[in-house]
Amino acid sequence: MPTDENADRPPSITEIDPFDSEELSGDTPENVGEAVTEEWKASTTAFQRIHTVLKNTYEPRTTGEVADAAATTKPTVRKHVEPLVEAGMVVKRERGNGVQYVWNQTQRRINRVAELADEHSSVELDRKIRRAKERIAAFERKYGVESPNELAKALDPDDDAGWDDLATWRTLEDDLKRLEAAQTVGEYLGAESVVGRRDTSNHA
Repeated sequence: MPTDENADRPPSITEIDPFDSEELSGDTPENVGEAVTEEWKASTTAFQRIHTVLKNTYEPRTTGEVADAAATTKPTVRKHVEPLVEAGMVVKRERGNGVQYVWNQTQRRINRVAELADEHSSVELDRKIRRAKERIAAFERKYGVESPNELAKALDPDDDAGWDDLATWRTLEDDLKRLEAAQTVGEYLGAESVVGRRDTSNHA
């Protein structure tokens, strides 16, 4: 059973990728009971808890805040967060006399694309992409504009329904980008799989 004692050595960058916060411990509530905290500490290493806290962080946190949330100490946070910073997964920000850490938003988007590619077949992705495009086209026809930005300029301030549609349209645009990226990733990985199988058979 992992403990802080066998986590004295910070992992190298190459050791970071396999960690998945959901697999390690799931989302960790801010205020948990002492018994739950002790169970979490007993079943994870300090690095795993720090990784989990930061991966589920959307606003910058100080070293002390990360330490409290991860049930560890500030020196331990400073030691174990550096590999994540070096790997580009966590952004380190100097703020006055202190330091803040926040999960890299680019990394978060990459993770989401990878999840979509892993969780959906190419047929499912095609269907979702088609549906998103159909809904976007419906907004274009409804308002006679070609982009959310154009709609924002045309809407009256008191047009609540229009602003709701604008928010939905922007969300659809973001979803479409992620879905198309996942489709590309899926096609690439599928091609790699085929190449791998072909190479194996050729050298058998």
